[in-house]
Amino acid sequence: MKEKFLWGSATAAYQCEGAWDAEGKGPSIWDQFCHSEKNTTGITGDVSCDFYHHYQEDIRMMAKGGQNTYRFSISWSRIVPKADRVINEKGFEFYDKVLTECEKYGIVPNVTLVHYDLPDYVGDQGGWCWPDISDEFAYYAAAVFRHFGDRIPLYVTINEPTHNASCCYMVGNYPPNEQVNMQHFCECAYNMILCNAKAIREFRKLKLNAKIGLVHASCSAESVLDTPAHREAVENGDLFTNDWVLDPAIKGEIPQKLIDKVKASGIDLSFMKEEDRTLIRENTIDFLGQNAYSRLLVKPYVSGETCATVNNAGNNDGSGKAAKEGKTVKGWFESDTDPRVPLNPWGREIYPQCIYNTLIKRKQKYGDIPIYITENGHGAYDVADENGWVEDDDRIQFLHDFLEQILKAKAEGVNVMGYYVWSTMDLYSWINGYKKRYGLVRVDYEKGLKRIPKKSYYWYKQFIEEHQDL
Repeated sequence: MKEKFLWGSATAAYQCEGAWDAEGKGPSIWDQFCHSEKNTTGITGDVSCDFYHHYQEDIRMMAKGGQNTYRFSISWSRIVPKADRVINEKGFEFYDKVLTECEKYGIVPNVTLVHYDLPDYVGDQGGWCWPDISDEFAYYAAAVFRHFGDRIPLYVTINEPTHNASCCYMVGNYPPNEQVNMQHFCECAYNMILCNAKAIREFRKLKLNAKIGLVHASCSAESVLDTPAHREAVENGDLFTNDWVLDPAIKGEIPQKLIDKVKASGIDLSFMKEEDRTLIRENTIDFLGQNAYSRLLVKPYVSGETCATVNNAGNNDGSGKAAKEGKTVKGWFESDTDPRVPLNPWGREIYPQCIYNTLIKRKQKYGDIPIYITENGHGAYDVADENGWVEDDDRIQFLHDFLEQILKAKAEGVNVMGYYVWSTMDLYSWINGYKKRYGLVRVDYEKGLKRIPKKSYYWYKQFIEEHQDL
């Protein structure tokens, strides 16, 4: 029987739950960061949109909007608050209530185990660079799998390994806020691969009637010119942002070309263990979550040190004239610009065709693996009228144009199984705080966290109704 196409939206625990220390929850690295002097904005996710106390209202609004699936994450530190590994049953009780609400409306849960918010005791040991993190993660994952079992049909191990590693150890805008520490970047990347494999090993032991996957941030690398040097830059861009995540997760192997190039870049790879090869080979994902925001546009490396740029709500005026997001990886590639392509207020390309190109490449390389578009959204300085209504035509256009490309790829044989708008409602956008809004539903932070559906919410509902035959 043909599975129904999933239409939904997505959030993440730290970004929406609030209740940061409620009912036995331990602090995460984001609580630690936001409460420290490193957080120069003073803005935190302590309350955010308080999904912890508004989950019934939020899930009901999803259902009224025609959505039949909800992607959310579990807070690791809500389940295992301390290094003693004692389970916090109150944490499980909260997510049980969320699942009950989803079941009430026939909403399929798609649940991520870690979405940036490691427990503080893991962070204190070195976070993603801690050699024992994969065993700690496997313990937590196994507890989640045993508790929820088949109530969750779609599990995700890690959200966006590439972006996570980049923000933590290249850009330095996410804790532990290290700038261009490429040794730590590579240790983090390897440990993420092991975390994914060890969690899947625990999952397989239980023989659940559920699937497990991983959510990947990066679209495929592209270039404006087709020369041998540009083709090499594209290959290097994909190795750096795509292949190190997807080849181990889907094919069970780390590309030798990647290992050779990383060694040639002066990285000490003594943390790689021969016995890990079997673990990685034998524990691969059932489905891929592909997030869709922008492509990596590259050109041949010419000069300069490794660096990365992101633009946040605090350091540009929202005009779209800020420096384009990008990176230089010494000896690998440099980011390029295409003056024909418009930028969003944060200097990121708006190029919907990138997701079509990416999906076609995924099929060419990985066959018919089921793919869910687990995030696709448009951050904006939303302006509400006196009633809180937001006429977000720019967001509607963005979603429409990306969906057009996604459905084109599906029609051409890519095994696309579902689509999630980022985000369900306005929420804490990491170091962008609450200026950068993605939600289909406005949250009025000045008036008791009142929820007000935006124009895009109703547009998405109609779009779903018009595409019920997928």
